[in-house]
Amino acid sequence: MDIKGNLIGMMAIIRYSTKKILFSKKVIMTILIAIFIAGVMGYTATQDVDRLRDGTNLIDYLILFFFMPIIAMIYAGSIIRDEIEDKSITQILTSPLDRTFAYIGYYLSLVISISIVMVIIVTVGFIAFFGQMGIDGEALGIYLSVCVLAVIGSIVYTSLFQFISLPLKRPLYFGLFYAFIWEGFVGSLGGKIQEVAIKHYIRSIGSGWISHGDIANYDASSVGYSFLVILWITVIFLLVGVLYFRVKEFP
Repeated sequence: MDIKGNLIGMMAIIRYSTKKILFSKKVIMTILIAIFIAGVMGYTATQDVDRLRDGTNLIDYLILFFFMPIIAMIYAGSIIRDEIEDKSITQILTSPLDRTFAYIGYYLSLVISISIVMVIIVTVGFIAFFGQMGIDGEALGIYLSVCVLAVIGSIVYTSLFQFISLPLKRPLYFGLFYAFIWEGFVGSLGGKIQEVAIKHYIRSIGSGWISHGDIANYDASSVGYSFLVILWITVIFLLVGVLYFRVKEFP
């Protein structure tokens, strides 16, 4: 195997796909979500609220809880599927580039792009709320923690939704079910059942870092165990995705 050649090819996919994702029509969706979050958080800041508690809750529930899996689903569920539909993926499959490196290249471009999008959205919401209520060391600590959690979420959700886009022609339907039913409903139930949702482990990590809002009192697993679970989920879906991508026959 030509490792050097494959790495060069993978880097080319990362550069091309990252630019393609960030400057695609989906940027309109990102802008609309950012405007919505800015409006909600900016308006809330004009009300009689607890600055740290309610500010943290807004970022937690609006961004980490609701929009993060949806954004990951929309971006990660479409990149390979779109190239299958328009047959541009044929150029990758017929090139000397090993499919493993191609799949990982797509994955890394998605992680980079979704992380950038999520950090932008977190920043917009943070400024809209704390810009009016006051930014201090504690507020910045919350902001930085949520940004890291958003990146962690991008890493793990991307591995799931990118894999799902391979066997399903309409991965959006699965994504909607997963985001709203599995994560939104099942993951909100009390007791051990919430541990079947990825967001449980993301919020568990956050509960160890953030000392304000509902996330600070979340019925969490340990931070170390949550990191381990997220790592295993990411690796498993990435490996399964690579294996499926290697053997799948594309039209």
